[in-house]
Amino acid sequence: MSAALNRQDNQILRSFQKVCRVLEKENDFLSELKFQKIADLLPSKQKEITALESALVERAKILAETGQQDAPLPTDVEKAAQAFKDLIATNQEKLQNAVETQNSVIQLILEAAQESTTGYAASGHYVQDQRAQGAMTLRSDV
Repeated sequence: MSAALNRQDNQILRSFQKVCRVLEKENDFLSELKFQKIADLLPSKQKEITALESALVERAKILAETGQQDAPLPTDVEKAAQAFKDLIATNQEKLQNAVETQNSVIQLILEAAQESTTGYAASGHYVQDQRAQGAMTLRSDV
């Protein structure tokens, strides 16, 4: 293996490790439903993923130049790639759970808002029951 390829594999390993650290933080924040902190991580996550993609492209160039297109990744890089894949799967699951939780909260708020609409009843009193407000619409002579 050439020195350039060896350096590139080390760069890929470091990139995988950095991306995984960001994903671990994001997964922790997803578990805690800390959406603002998740949003704050986005630039860091994009930066690390871009660096990983660049490192992988550079490795492919090195392999093409040396005629070693079929050279496998070193074992430690393969393990890092598997850890990345596992974190992505966990991340997707936690994202789905967070979205479902947020949708449930929104639905509860909407239902509560519909049930407790405030206004004036036909008697002129201020009420919070939607059914009492309906009395105003039933009587056309008021």
